Amino acid sequence: MIQLDVEVPDRPGELGKLADALGTAGVNIDRISAETGGGRAYVSVIADQPAAARAALKSAGYPFRERTVLIVRLDDKPGALADLTRKLGTAGVNITSVIHLETVAGHAQLAIGVDDLARARSLV
Repeated sequence: MIQLDVEVPDRPGELGKLADALGTAGVNIDRISAETGGGRAYVSVIADQPAAARAALKSAGYPFRERTVLIVRLDDKPGALADLTRKLGTAGVNITSVIHLETVAGHAQLAIGVDDLARARSLV
C-alpha cells in the first residue's frame, strides 16, 4: 500500500484545497491523517489510485514524499501495539508513521511506515 505524505501551509482552507485537487483528478481518499506543528501542516493520504494521486499533487504544486507501508493485523486488545512496536524497535526498525485502517471482528488493521520495510516484514 502506498502512503503519500504531503506538506501544506498551516492556515484555513488548505486541507480543502488538497482534497479538491485529489477529488478533481477522480482520486478517492481511502484513509487520511493530518497534524500541524511549527507553522506547517502534514497530511498523510492513502488513495485508491496512487499514480493519479501523485500526478494531481504534482500538478497542484504540493511537495510530497511517497512510502510503501506495511499492513499489519493486531488483536484488538490492550498491549498489542506495544508488543509489535517493541519487537520492531528491538530489531532496530524505526516506525515513521501509523494510520489506523479499521477494526473488525476483534482485530485492528494498521498501515505502518518504517525505515526498513524488508526487515519489518520479516518480523511480523
